[in-house]
Amino acid sequence: MEVVTYSLTDDAPTSDQYYRDVATFTGEVLGKAKDLAPIVAAYRAWVKETGREAARSEDEYAFELLMLGTLWRTYADDALDVPGRWAGVISALSRLRQQGGVVKAAADGLRGVLATIFLAPSDRDWRPKATLEHFDGLMRWMDATGDYVQEVRRMRGWRAYWAGQPGTAVAADIDVAIGFAAWFEGRSLTALGRYTPNVEKFLREKQPAHRWKEDVIFSARRRVEYHLNMVGAEIMNRTFRADFRRTKHKAVILPACMRYYPKPQCKARSNGLSCECAECTPQCRVNQITKMGRKFGFSVHLVPHESSVFSGDAGKQLIGEGVGIVGVACVSSLVSGGWKAKGLGLPPQCVLLDHCGCRKHWHDQGIPTDINMSRLMQVLNIKREEAVPAAQTVGNCEVKR
Repeated sequence: MEVVTYSLTDDAPTSDQYYRDVATFTGEVLGKAKDLAPIVAAYRAWVKETGREAARSEDEYAFELLMLGTLWRTYADDALDVPGRWAGVISALSRLRQQGGVVKAAADGLRGVLATIFLAPSDRDWRPKATLEHFDGLMRWMDATGDYVQEVRRMRGWRAYWAGQPGTAVAADIDVAIGFAAWFEGRSLTALGRYTPNVEKFLREKQPAHRWKEDVIFSARRRVEYHLNMVGAEIMNRTFRADFRRTKHKAVILPACMRYYPKPQCKARSNGLSCECAECTPQCRVNQITKMGRKFGFSVHLVPHESSVFSGDAGKQLIGEGVGIVGVACVSSLVSGGWKAKGLGLPPQCVLLDHCGCRKHWHDQGIPTDINMSRLMQVLNIKREEAVPAAQTVGNCEVKR
């Protein structure tokens, strides 16, 4: 299988080694995050005092600081170039596209043009000083892209907290986050870089074709963001595992790129927000997981985009209340999708696609994607020997780099 940007298998038959490596590295990251403990403790105390939200775990807040530092190092210089009024216009278009249909198509067309002109990242090696004003600029840029909705929601909490702190204290906190992110970028390349071999090649050779398109920012994710989301997914799984296991019902959300055949060869039937597998092809992984779900009592939803199934009341109507969610997606979107599910009261667990390959963002013809079935069964607490018939492989593919 062609490696577009990342591959969790790294030439191995399965991605088992990746899951061992990311678990080990996440432990190292959380150990290093002890340097953030005073900042996290102060913020957590403020959250409890103000009642802004139900206080979350220290690991979650530490990851938010790592995310802030990483995005600051990657995009803060670009953010300061964006005129405020244009950022507002592009943000409004990002919200307008949620209406779908013709409105979405029109909004996306204009959004792609404006995002390419005003938001597309450059390669400058300059980073603004750690001030609240510059933090506001970064959040405006993130909000305008429409690709960091959940991240911005979490950053607004830190913004409200820092608004009551002296400027020197704010600068010191942000500088610590930036320093943590600098360590992470270098160390993650050693720990996880083997799984992201072609990101720079994609950015150099393929991503320029996304100029003027609505995914011009989404497709331009840097290598460190892949590593950030890999660790974020692991932290999310650890943090929400107990809540997930306490739910009575489970649902697995699969992306359309996992189908063995594209439309119209795929016979899956649309039921509004998702599609129901017609079990037309034995080799299809969606078919196999659907049969497994019928055997072990979890529902399976094939969706064109995670936003369609996590769209408030509509998503709850499709999935139900208080259901444990297993979200399957590519590295670039899994953490934000998990946060969105949690916000709807649906405790999430993450299973990453072993590689990306959808036609919309990553590949001209599209490549059927896959997951580690052992990992999925582990998350769902299914013994492998009980699920052997449904866990057959899709096929053996030579990985091309």
